[in-house]
Amino acid sequence: MAVEEAGAPPPPCGLRERKKQETRAALRDAAVRLYLDRGPADVSVRDICEAAGVSPRTFFNYFESKDDAVFDWDHRLTGQLVTTLTARPADEPPLEALRRTFHETIPVLVADAGWRDRRRLLRAYPELIPKLVHSNSHMPVAIAEAVTERTALPADALYPRLVAGAALTALRASIGSWDPDTSAEELIAVLDQCFDALAGGLRPPSA
Repeated sequence: MAVEEAGAPPPPCGLRERKKQETRAALRDAAVRLYLDRGPADVSVRDICEAAGVSPRTFFNYFESKDDAVFDWDHRLTGQLVTTLTARPADEPPLEALRRTFHETIPVLVADAGWRDRRRLLRAYPELIPKLVHSNSHMPVAIAEAVTERTALPADALYPRLVAGAALTALRASIGSWDPDTSAEELIAVLDQCFDALAGGLRPPSA
């Protein structure tokens, strides 16, 4: 399978697919906005549909529940991370390849104003965090599988799972301490601090 060159434009998107992406984004953005305005408990699927201008039947073509719409970014992020990691140079150490993968992927996500609103939502309603964790439960497995392919280790090897877990912990710690009102560069700087700490063996910082 051919790999697209870095920086190459994405393949053209047909009108039907573009409309599907627009509908999905409209539902996701409406869900996050309404959760912020009213609180998760006071928002229904019908409310989201009315805000997005679609029918409940259309909603369920894209999502199984209102929470699925709120956490749509996380489902897409896994695929983007795996694709980007797979395209990294083969001789790059796995942990560094994951750092560079996050460098490429996360700023695009942060540029989406709706994703920043979602960060504010999680701060306002921490009871949503377990749902986020569940939504992301497939990500460590997918990343570990990609690391396994890069290292040509056996499928049951511990190292890929350890690297994937450490990298994703660094990402979560970075996002958790990042102020969504600041820039993507601020987030990347925090992420680099986390990866530097991992590379240094997690020595305690000097007083």
